[in-house]
Amino acid sequence: MENLFRCRDCGRCCTSIGRTISIERRVTGRHYDCREGVHGERFRAVVEEDWRESVPGNEGCPFLVWRSPGVSACACYSSRPRVCREFRCARLRIYDGDGRERGRLVGRGSLLTDDERLAACWSTLAPVQIDDPDWRRVASRSLEREGYRGEWYE
Repeated sequence: MENLFRCRDCGRCCTSIGRTISIERRVTGRHYDCREGVHGERFRAVVEEDWRESVPGNEGCPFLVWRSPGVSACACYSSRPRVCREFRCARLRIYDGDGRERGRLVGRGSLLTDDERLAACWSTLAPVQIDDPDWRRVASRSLEREGYRGEWYE
């Protein structure tokens, strides 16, 4: 029922939560001593050679780089801090019958959607019990009855 989370490289996480990452000191051309503000942890970022000239960036996380418009990359992916390794922008993605994403569940159960029919369907499932496998099955069946398909992420 649950899938491994797949990042879509949209960069939204790095432009928002990434603002909590600060460079304290440049050690070498590719090594930076940093602190992330969520857990207060210090870490050493090692910038991938391909991105060395792009860091630090000025949009959210200093290690956020853009491959092309709307497609991002992490310049220090192999040495990223725990907050980044554990982050999931969605617990559930909801698709319509044509496979278009119509909404996503974030945090402890907030649905982000502009699809009024999906919002109405979701409102019947309150209260959200995101960690309850039985509730997830009920939610999935309700979505399917309305023509949606949900992908849950661990």
